[in-house]
Amino acid sequence: MSDPRNPGPDRPAPPPVRDLVAGMRRRSTEHLQAVLARVFARADDWLFDLAKKDGVPDGSPYLFAMRALRTSRAPIERGFREYLDKAFGGLESRAAPAPASGAAESGGLELSLLPESELEQQLATNLTAEAITRIHGHQLDELAGRLARMAGVAKLEPDANPLSALSLAGAIGAAHQGVELPDDVRMVLFKYYERELIHDLRDLLTDLNGRLEAAGFRADVAAKPAPRQAAPAPDMVAPPTADGYAPAASAYHPSGESGGDGGGAGGGAEDRAVFEALRQLLHAWRPAQQVGGAAGGRQTGRGGQRPLQSNEMMSLLSLMQSNVPDSVNEALDRPEVSLAALLKNELLRGASRIGLPPEQVSISQDDEDAVDLVGMLFDVMFDERDFEQSARTMISRLVVPFVKAAVMDRRLFLYKTHPARRLLNSLAEAVEGNRGEGPQERELLQKAESTVDRLIAEFNEDLAIFETLEQELRQFLEQHRRRVELAERRAAEAQRGQERLEQARDLARLELEQRTRGLDPTPAMRDFLERCWTHHLSMIALREGPESGSWQTALRVADRLLALLPKDGDPVESIEPGLKALREPLEAVLASSGIIGEAASDTIRGLGESLERRARGQAQAPVAAPAVDAEDDKVVQLPDRRSPMQAALADLKPRLEVVDGKKKLDVSDSDVEQMRQLKVGTWIHIAGEDGKHHPVKLSWVSPISSRLMFVNRRGVRVLVASVEELAAMKQEGNLLVREQEQVFDQVLHRVMGKLREDLG
Repeated sequence: MSDPRNPGPDRPAPPPVRDLVAGMRRRSTEHLQAVLARVFARADDWLFDLAKKDGVPDGSPYLFAMRALRTSRAPIERGFREYLDKAFGGLESRAAPAPASGAAESGGLELSLLPESELEQQLATNLTAEAITRIHGHQLDELAGRLARMAGVAKLEPDANPLSALSLAGAIGAAHQGVELPDDVRMVLFKYYERELIHDLRDLLTDLNGRLEAAGFRADVAAKPAPRQAAPAPDMVAPPTADGYAPAASAYHPSGESGGDGGGAGGGAEDRAVFEALRQLLHAWRPAQQVGGAAGGRQTGRGGQRPLQSNEMMSLLSLMQSNVPDSVNEALDRPEVSLAALLKNELLRGASRIGLPPEQVSISQDDEDAVDLVGMLFDVMFDERDFEQSARTMISRLVVPFVKAAVMDRRLFLYKTHPARRLLNSLAEAVEGNRGEGPQERELLQKAESTVDRLIAEFNEDLAIFETLEQELRQFLEQHRRRVELAERRAAEAQRGQERLEQARDLARLELEQRTRGLDPTPAMRDFLERCWTHHLSMIALREGPESGSWQTALRVADRLLALLPKDGDPVESIEPGLKALREPLEAVLASSGIIGEAASDTIRGLGESLERRARGQAQAPVAAPAVDAEDDKVVQLPDRRSPMQAALADLKPRLEVVDGKKKLDVSDSDVEQMRQLKVGTWIHIAGEDGKHHPVKLSWVSPISSRLMFVNRRGVRVLVASVEELAAMKQEGNLLVREQEQVFDQVLHRVMGKLREDLG
């Protein structure tokens, strides 16, 4: 007699089975419709908050997106319902529903000839299915086993199971087909779907498994450990961006985000292509490293070995996390040794700590990819970034947590705004080039250290800790940046003041040169004009400008004084009345240099005596002599009466000098043009006295001289140079211009470059 619970494939399902499927359909539809409702509510709130921050009441793009979302809600919910109805109908008749075009048909990522928007949606669908499987895999396997028994088949394929991870993700994809939504909003919705399903699917699966168990349909699924990642509650997670992660703050990025940002939305077609190219290079490179049984050879399963399961891999990494592994310390001490190879060997040796014979296990290819990429990434970072020894030690503690993150989530290498990726960028910003020279720098190092400590202590298998720590560190960095920006503004003001002073002095010297051309002033007159009068004229240029009446008045003082120079036949007696008529304007000129009272009278008297001696044909006193013994040849030495600010400005003149006997700068036009194209905020690297290249930021470009001012990470002026001088520095190897990328991105590209070099 046949079992009514297992009808043959050609016979219609009996009423009890149809009733069971109908009940499961109603329960699933109600539950999943509630999930959709929460997704729309959360996305609506997120867009509304962004619209408020945008400050454009009516024209905000977020308001338009919010309206588009509200308009699309009904067709999306209807499409989702229809997909579920069809899927459950197929189950009832034991026929698989046709997968929707938006559904992922395999776990692999297809980068075929698809439009960009479809590629994005397909990727999001695949990743949603992977996340659901990772968290609820055991319950899903139980349900699939029970449904297969109910359908009378040995195995129910995922696309024939209306509640497989693939079908649930496919239902979301199918619901969005033909719905007009901005691509970024669509991707945000997918991330909310993922989070809500991960958080809320357990109750539904428990209920459905219970119904099938009560109906007599066993699962025949071996017991498995509890899921290795607890899903964060949706309310506790920051709103995602279109790429699925919380939006990054401002972009800085000396080394880059972004401020760069080098950040923008990650996970686009270009990023996926880079990741796929990286994996291909890695798979081509790895066999070449295994020739002759070299250390770090392939660790994937072979010859009776079995790959470590996910929970086993995570257990081993968790055991290694609290203390920096010997492999990491060895790699720090011996740069020529591969960190990845040492890590893999240490992982396999450590298998005995969880009761596994090391010789019987291996590392799966996917996990080996993660270990290799993280190891290479840190190798390059240690080799090429400007880390002090203490900072290197601190960053080295991140290796194991980042291997764990990469093993758990391949999106670490795919999404530029992945929280673990952003955290590493922020930590690098905090410590790179930071030598703890001031209290603020030491405070920043302490914050970075405490961030690493918390990551080591709190990172179990929940990636949300990266998000939390990155947000906290980012806020701290923003405060530090504001202080640095203040220092930059002060440096720019000082440089601007200096250049204005230099410009004013140049104007005054030019006026003096024009007025004395063809004349031979007496030493006392020349001393007065070069020191007091030009200073007076410079101050007028700074305060009132060369178009002012005071400027013209000062010019007339010099003209009238020079007119007193005796000519052949001029009587000596004509000098005193002319000088007396000038006494008041001369005193005003002297006062601007701080020469008043008796000192001013002595100076004017010296001018008169000098002119009288010239008229009588007497010998002139040496110009350089502050005073001479002869009473009638006395020249008053003018004191230095510059203000402290004027003196400070005069001393702040960081200039480059042409050395090695060269008389001119020999530079290429292309290098000069490259320097001219540098934008404020760009970071370059210049050689220091230690022979290393240190990052400096272009903070200000002079509107007067067109010289560029660079500051260090503390906002302190380091270099002021022309584009020609910078081009010469580049030509000599003392200046490097690097791509403006975040640390993680930059290092990842360097890893690709090294792989290509090794492959020839």
